[in-house]
Amino acid sequence: MKKHLLVSLFSLLISTGTVNAQLRVDRVIPPSFNAAAIIKYCDHPVGIKYGVPKIKIPIQTLIKDDLFVPISLNYHTIGIKVEEEATWAGLGWHLEAGGTITRLIRGENDLALADKASNSKALGYPFEHIKPCFDDCQENENDDFHEKVCAGEIDSDPDIFFFNILGMKGKFLLTPDHDSTTQILKIELVRPRQMTAEFYMADNYWKISDQMGYQYIFKQKEITKSISTYLDYKFETESTDFDFNSQTATTSWHMSKIISPSGVEATFKYDVNIDGVSKYLSNSAYHKMNINDEELWDVHYSSYCFPDSIENVRVTSEYLHSDVYLESITLGDYVAHFSKSEQDGIRSSSTTGAGTNHFIQAVAPNYRRQQLDKLEILQGGNSITSADFKFSKFKSYEVVDNPILNHRLKLDSMLLTKHGETKHMGFEYVEKYGLPSKESHARDLWGYYNGEDKVTNITPSDYFNYSQPEKLLQEEGKTKHYSIDHIKEGVIAKIDFGGGKDRTYQFDHQEFFDIDLEITDHFTNNMKESNFNSHIKPFIFGGLRVSEIVESYPKEKIYKDFFYTINRQESGKLIITHYSHEHHGYGHTTSGNHGVKYPKVRIKTGKLFNGHKF
Repeated sequence: MKKHLLVSLFSLLISTGTVNAQLRVDRVIPPSFNAAAIIKYCDHPVGIKYGVPKIKIPIQTLIKDDLFVPISLNYHTIGIKVEEEATWAGLGWHLEAGGTITRLIRGENDLALADKASNSKALGYPFEHIKPCFDDCQENENDDFHEKVCAGEIDSDPDIFFFNILGMKGKFLLTPDHDSTTQILKIELVRPRQMTAEFYMADNYWKISDQMGYQYIFKQKEITKSISTYLDYKFETESTDFDFNSQTATTSWHMSKIISPSGVEATFKYDVNIDGVSKYLSNSAYHKMNINDEELWDVHYSSYCFPDSIENVRVTSEYLHSDVYLESITLGDYVAHFSKSEQDGIRSSSTTGAGTNHFIQAVAPNYRRQQLDKLEILQGGNSITSADFKFSKFKSYEVVDNPILNHRLKLDSMLLTKHGETKHMGFEYVEKYGLPSKESHARDLWGYYNGEDKVTNITPSDYFNYSQPEKLLQEEGKTKHYSIDHIKEGVIAKIDFGGGKDRTYQFDHQEFFDIDLEITDHFTNNMKESNFNSHIKPFIFGGLRVSEIVESYPKEKIYKDFFYTINRQESGKLIITHYSHEHHGYGHTTSGNHGVKYPKVRIKTGKLFNGHKF
C-alpha cells in the first residue's frame, strides 16, 4: 500500500513538495557501461582455477620496436546480472584496445578537488570505520562514525579504482596515509606487476609507470552525472517532503598515450570535442531505496542519514554517462580506426521512469548509446585487417513500456578479414526464458536473476559487499534463492569459427567447501553459528563455472569435462580477490569482493562420437 501511494505522489511532488535539506544518502556511483566491463575481470579472474574459461579472439597486434598494443575481443562467462548493461561490443563482451582506469564512487568523491566539487565537505579516505559485526554488536557501537558521516565530517567509504593496461587488470584504494589535498597522489601497485600510479590533481589525469620503463598516460576523462530524488510521505499528517540532489564527477580516465623505454609512442584518439568532452550520452535504469517500507528495498547506497522526522522515504537515483568512444590508435605505421552508430530501439517514448529526464531526452539523434560497427587496421596506408560486427537484441522475459529496461545489445556475428582471407564467426547464447527488466527484484544474493517475483525481498546491488565482504555469508532472514537455469540465461553457448569449426560451452554453478582464513578470521561467533550450522555443505556461490567444452571439426569432435571435486568432495575455496596496491600496514588485504578458487581441477578429454564420450 505504501509503495503504490509513494509512486502516485511522486510526479506531483516534483513541483509542489517542500525541501528537506537534512536528508543525506551516499550513493554508489558507477562508471559508464563500457568502462564497467573491466570490474568483472578484476573481481572474478579468468582461468580454469576460477572456473572461468578464457574466451579471447585476437584481432591484431600493433607493433613498433619495443611497444606492442594488442587488440582483441573478450568474453567473461561468470554470468549476466540483472542490472548488467552491454558494452558497445555486446552483452558480456569487452573490446580490449589500450586501457582504462575507472572507479566506483562511494560516499564522498575521493578526488573532489580534481573535479572542483564545491559540495564536498569530507575529504580524506576512510578505513574500516564500521565494526564488521551485525547480529551481536553492542548497541550504538558505530554511532560515532555515523554521526560524523551525517555531519559531513568524514567520508563513509573509500572509492574503488579498477585498471586495465594492455590486458593487465587490478584494483586499488587510496589508503589513509594519502593526503587528499596534495597535488600529486602516488600509489604503489604490487600486482599484477610492480608499478607506480600517480594522479595529478590540478589536471585530473593519471600516469602509471612500471619497472621496465613503460609509461601509460590516462588523460581522456569520462563524466558521470548522478541524479537523485528523495520523497518522504507521512501517513498520519498526510504531508510530504521532497528533495533533489545532483552530483557530477569523473568516473573514468581512458588511455591517451603509451611511451616505451626506447621512446616509441602509441597515441589514442577519442570522439570528443576540442575541450575533451563527449557529446554522447547514455543512462542507467533506476536505482531505488525505501526506508521503513518493507515492500521494497534496494541496497545501492553506502550509507544514509535520516533526521528523526523521516518516516517513509523513497530514494530514486539515475546515472547519466557522457560516453567516451575510441576513434583511433596510432603506433608507427599502424593506424586502427573504430566506427560506430547509435543502437536501434534505445530511445524511449515513455513519459515516466529511467531515461525520461530532460538531459537524456535532449540528446540529438545518433548520439545516444553506441554500438561498434567496424574496426579497420591500416599499415603504411594499406588495409591489413578489418572486423565487421552485426548485432540484434536479447530476448526479454517481460514486456515493459520503457525500452531502456530490457534493451541489451547482442553480438550475433563478426566478419574478420586478415590479409585478404575472410572468416565468418557466429555467436549463440542461452535464450530459454529471456532476460528480465533491469529493475527486476527477482535476484539472488549475488544479483543474478532467479525467476522469482517476490518484491518483498531485499535486492542486492551489483556494487555491494566491498568494505565488509563477510556479510555475504550472513543469513538475512529473507532468502535470495539461487536458480541455475536462470543464471545461464544470456550466457555464451556456442562460437562458430567458420570452416566447419565451432566450440560449445556448458556451465554449472560455482561451489565451495572451505572458506579462506582471511574471511573466517573476521567472523563473529554469532555469524559463524549462522553460517556453518544451518547450511548444508557445499556452499553455493553466485555465478557460473565451466563444466564442458566441445571443439567440433569437420571430421571429429573433442570434448573437455571439468571436475572440481577431490575424493568426491568439492575443492572450491571462498577467497577474496585482493587489491593491487601496497597497503603500508593499513589492512584491506582482507577486504574486497568474494570469489571461488579451485586448488585442483581435473580435466578429462577425449573424442565425442554419436553422443558418446571416449
